Amino acid sequence: MVELNKIGVVGAGVMGRNIALFFAQSGHQVQLFDVNHDAVTSALDAVGQTLARAVDKGRVSADDAAATKARLSAASELADLAECDLVIEAIVERLDIKQQLFAQLEEVCGAETLLATNTSSLSVADIFANLTHKDRALGLHFFNPAHIMKLVEVITAPPVSQIRCDDLVIYLNQIGKTAIKVKDSPGFIVNRCARPFYGEALAILEEGDFSAHQIDAAMRAQGFRMGPFELIDLVGADINLAASETMAKAFDYNPRYYVFDRLQRQVDEGALGRKSGKGFVTEDVQVDLAEADQNQIAERILATLINEAASAVDDQVAAPQDIDLAMQLGLNFPKGPFAFLAEIGLDRVREILAHLEENAPTYLEGRYRPAAALQGEKFDA
Repeated sequence: MVELNKIGVVGAGVMGRNIALFFAQSGHQVQLFDVNHDAVTSALDAVGQTLARAVDKGRVSADDAAATKARLSAASELADLAECDLVIEAIVERLDIKQQLFAQLEEVCGAETLLATNTSSLSVADIFANLTHKDRALGLHFFNPAHIMKLVEVITAPPVSQIRCDDLVIYLNQIGKTAIKVKDSPGFIVNRCARPFYGEALAILEEGDFSAHQIDAAMRAQGFRMGPFELIDLVGADINLAASETMAKAFDYNPRYYVFDRLQRQVDEGALGRKSGKGFVTEDVQVDLAEADQNQIAERILATLINEAASAVDDQVAAPQDIDLAMQLGLNFPKGPFAFLAEIGLDRVREILAHLEENAPTYLEGRYRPAAALQGEKFDA
């Protein structure tokens, strides 16, 4: 069984410092490194402020906060991480830079040190392609804020030791996370299976029958805390566009991952959402939507969500129950895609997809073709 005592984190941005905070709170000695030493100082100060607020709100005791801070320290160079049991990278999403970092870590870290990338979009296999000892390298995709969000996608790619991966899943669950083992594939679970939530909403918007506010209202009526356009505005249209383009390229521009012009135009106009002050739904608008229209919008988006999740099952990315759990924990969805499938019914989902495919414009032909897992007499994964 894996046993982790000392953790190294490389990258002192928001994600890196929150990963460091999580492990320190769970009793680990944590060293934080960044090529910018001032960034580490700022990160440790920010962690102190986070803990102080938690104490003020009664979420942790002053003694526990002090103990957590005491377990955190700055590493002045990569060699300081040599004796860590696990080193997690949380740096810029550039393949060449990550590869260079792990080549350096392989030189300084012991043979038993686990090496992990927190990438959300790059191939784990590609990141570790040049390592000599690939069997100890894997992905640990945390979700922001990493010290609060429960989900961790444990990304496996040959020849990583499956025993080590399984042990790490168990270990992370024991210290407060919900860890799910996921096959190395574009977008993993959450970033892949969430694409239709945004993409199909954009498709509906471009057709012109419904506004962004109406589409959001339809999804909130299904129990979603935020509609697709509210989420785009929250994260930023530029960030959503970059993720959409990454997925489209990774899947060889399959129409299921089509990048809609409306999203590109939003970015070109600088209407990025909350951070720019103007977005899809940043203005308050009174929404009037008939129940039949509400159901039509919701069923369409849910059917494409279900189809994408079923496609992920076809590709053996993860089991249906793990996909449902990941979507709930990673995006605060009220239910997972397969729970929605059980409610709507397989026949109805196939009927919706068939209608959409029949009426799809040329550039979207094939977008709504049902996944193999949806084509039998019953859902069979």
